Amino acid sequence: MTSPLSLRAGLRSALRLAVPYFRSDQRWIGLGLLASLIGAQLVAVGAAVAENYWRNAFFQTLQDKNWPGFIEQFWVYALIAVFHICGAVYQRYLGQWLTIRWRSWMTAHYLDRWLHGSTHYRATMAAGAVDNPDQRIAEDVRSYISLTLELLVGLIGAIARLTSFVAILWALSSSIPFSIFGVTIPGYLVWAALIYAVAGSAVTHWIGRRLIGIDFEQERREADFRFALVRLRENSEAVALLHGEDFEKRGLAQRFQAIVDNWFRLMKLQQLIGLFSESYKRYSLYFPYFVMAPLFFGGTMQLGSFMQSGSAFNEVRNSFSYFINAYLKLAELAAVTHRLSQFAEVMERSKAADAEVCSPDGAALDASEIVVKTAAGAPIIAVDGVRIESGTSLLITGPSGTGKTSFIRALAGIWPFVDGKVSTATRRPLVLPQRPYLPLGTLRAALSYPEAPDGSNAARMVAALKDVGLDDFVSQLDQSDRWDVRLSEGEKQRLSIARALLYRPDLLVLDEATSSLDKASEISLHRLLRTRLSAATIVAVSHQDALHPVYDRVTVLERSSRPSLI
Repeated sequence: MTSPLSLRAGLRSALRLAVPYFRSDQRWIGLGLLASLIGAQLVAVGAAVAENYWRNAFFQTLQDKNWPGFIEQFWVYALIAVFHICGAVYQRYLGQWLTIRWRSWMTAHYLDRWLHGSTHYRATMAAGAVDNPDQRIAEDVRSYISLTLELLVGLIGAIARLTSFVAILWALSSSIPFSIFGVTIPGYLVWAALIYAVAGSAVTHWIGRRLIGIDFEQERREADFRFALVRLRENSEAVALLHGEDFEKRGLAQRFQAIVDNWFRLMKLQQLIGLFSESYKRYSLYFPYFVMAPLFFGGTMQLGSFMQSGSAFNEVRNSFSYFINAYLKLAELAAVTHRLSQFAEVMERSKAADAEVCSPDGAALDASEIVVKTAAGAPIIAVDGVRIESGTSLLITGPSGTGKTSFIRALAGIWPFVDGKVSTATRRPLVLPQRPYLPLGTLRAALSYPEAPDGSNAARMVAALKDVGLDDFVSQLDQSDRWDVRLSEGEKQRLSIARALLYRPDLLVLDEATSSLDKASEISLHRLLRTRLSAATIVAVSHQDALHPVYDRVTVLERSSRPSLI
């Protein structure tokens, strides 16, 4: 895995992350916008070159006290300024256009991979699981693209400026030779700028080499704090009932203090880099004039050439100093790129953990020699074999802690730590967990999940709600609300049963999906499912002994046992 401390490795990873977009079906639009963006940068460079020549003519009119020439140079600058303005404005505009297109594609790409099958679930269970995937998709993608474009366009601009102004500076150095101890130094201004910039770059890297790791850690701590705040919001009722506000406050304070501690480390290092880079930038503004002062005061250099040489020197020095000026952003890009590369690696490993799926003859579900393990590799439950014929039902019971839920996850194909083979002939499975998930939006959308709402089955929706005892909500189907907060646990479980009636799966798995209901309601809903979904294969987990007569077969899991399900 890429080290967050390696700037070179981070930049290589940044290039690898960019390649898929520029090879996608949007590559021509993306490449066109990138070319236009670079073109706008080159227009700005061309305007800077023109301004450099203008400085020679402008200051020469001052030395000659040439009033007509002085006025003429103002009109010349007005034309040059048009290109400066257009280059700056359209560089920003085209950059924003490319950023949002690239971000849209990259976000969709990561969402496709993250939500492929059960990758999003397995990636949180696997060893080396990534923290805060929401931040990596929402924030890191945006930062990566913005920083990449800014640094790439800046680098191309620096190369273009360097190429243009080195030629100018070399020509000026040749026209006004500089000798020391009787030896004439060709291109002495170019060599002075190069030595100045290389020395500054070396010192900057020596000071800031630890910045990437600190940037990476700051992003992680910020994301942890946001996650804790969101988790508190999602569980505010439980916290209020338990009067756990003081505990939560201490936990949030500790997470925020971790941000503060790392922030001070970041401040101190950025302070050192800032002191050096600002000193370097400020002193270098007039450094070339001190270098050339003997020539000017000696009468061999005119004022126009003196000002043009100083301007060209600073342009060359800026181009050579690109690394210094961009160091903080390069460090940030390396840290962000590492987070995205790490995320991609974990998703790839989790995707490779898909269970083998085939079609067993005459059975809806067939599992043999199954050993379900923890993420650390410790066995949770071992099952010699389970074969469930199509259209039959099985009830699994047993004490808490025997691995019933883990076994259900293995059968559903979402638990990655399983030895053995799970085969299924089902094409439309549905698993109802103990804590139902309700998406944001209308009650109709929550009832239709995982499918999109369909207006043609409105009558079936109304009937399903009435069948499960949610008659009072029939008139609120199109009302948007936080249904996951508004409904009680029992109402949410009733809604999930109604969802199953609408979905009509060929394999239905219920993991204590009615445990929040009273005994009579629980039995009634299980009978309803057996009646309405008579062709479906149903596997249920429950502690309720009264459900035994509802199902065709019952299996009891015991602690430290290796049951054989037949």
